[in-house]
Amino acid sequence: MAQVARVEDPADRPVDDFDAFCADVLGSLLRADQRRVGKAYLSGLLNCPGRKSIRQIAAMVRCGQSEQSLQQFINQSPWDYEPIRRRLLHHLMEIGRPTAWVVDEVAFPKHGRYSAGVERQYVRSTQRVSNCQLAIVATMVCDGFTVPVNWRLLVPESWRQDEERRARARMPDEEHPRPYWRYQMEVLDDVVLDWGTSDAPVVVDARPLATAEALFTALEGRDMPYIAQVNPNLTVGYAVNRRNAPVDGSRVRGGYRRGPLTDLVPYTSDVRRVTAGWSEGAGDRVRRGQFLQLPIWPTDQGGTVSRLRPVERKLIAEWPLARPRPREYWITNITTGALPELVALAKLPGQVGPRLEDFATRFGLRDYEGRTFAGWHHHVTLATAAHVFRVLTAPGRAAGPGPDDWHAPTFARQWQATPVKKAPAWR
Repeated sequence: MAQVARVEDPADRPVDDFDAFCADVLGSLLRADQRRVGKAYLSGLLNCPGRKSIRQIAAMVRCGQSEQSLQQFINQSPWDYEPIRRRLLHHLMEIGRPTAWVVDEVAFPKHGRYSAGVERQYVRSTQRVSNCQLAIVATMVCDGFTVPVNWRLLVPESWRQDEERRARARMPDEEHPRPYWRYQMEVLDDVVLDWGTSDAPVVVDARPLATAEALFTALEGRDMPYIAQVNPNLTVGYAVNRRNAPVDGSRVRGGYRRGPLTDLVPYTSDVRRVTAGWSEGAGDRVRRGQFLQLPIWPTDQGGTVSRLRPVERKLIAEWPLARPRPREYWITNITTGALPELVALAKLPGQVGPRLEDFATRFGLRDYEGRTFAGWHHHVTLATAAHVFRVLTAPGRAAGPGPDDWHAPTFARQWQATPVKKAPAWR
């Protein structure tokens, strides 16, 4: 029986490994004292037991950094976090290529009302209203690891004109409330367009959107293949015929019908359901479900089915046996993919979510106690750096995935291997 390798602590490794990593990743910081304090803070996130507050980090690091200097570096210093995120992603790309980009929401519970972006708002992961910050994160999913690489902090509508809170949180003038889907696109635009990483399917949760058309149009305009979980009330266009039209007196014009996804159920009587399986992660049993797929079209503002649009989309519905209607719905523009591979992609957030929570616990993601907008971004960036350091120095990394690693769906690799000329292979 193979032995599981012991997970090493950075303190057990040659100091040159950590020093070189910090020198490279923090190299964009202009001042030497900033790089020293950044290294101390990163060391604290890696090694500090329990809650990784600035006070706890200052008490345990051996670099002579005071709590005041750490507070200044994280909360007040105006250093740019984007070059650090870009450098971290560069290191990850050297050891693996993304099989998917998962865009999801992360909640940061807070007390009070003066931390940047805090508000009482609905948290989908807990299905309740909490006093919290909400962030959008783009996670890089590979065969051997999964790492969050880019963040956006949502600005609630109540912060638009609240000058007192904006001043106390040092909210930049350009940071104002904007549609939810724009935050989702911004984290992707940074990673895929500005930072020049490999294309891979985007897996995104579109259920919070009242209408997902703006998100889909933005993704298609950037030639990004995607699969998005959607609200059952989303309106789409669907081709019908006499064989599958219900006898309910409804009128169908031109062979196409417009309506919410739930209204399409009567029209799927002749659509074959396929059994597909997916894994929740390494060592987990394979789960199975019944799925159907059918082509759909977007609708314009007047409600007309836009059959002339160049992009055809596909609806995927998980329909449990003996249930009157589907349980979950996804829309994708990957119209040539095999259903089991698309299901594996659609189910990725269920695997990524627990790993994000493990990352949050191990590296103090939610332990930031400051209030400033820049301070929040500084902290989550360095927490990500701590995670990346663990990934890069994992035992046996050079030889491939370790014993605790898991395998992402293979569809993305097959898609990437397809030569692309004028149009992506998923069209």
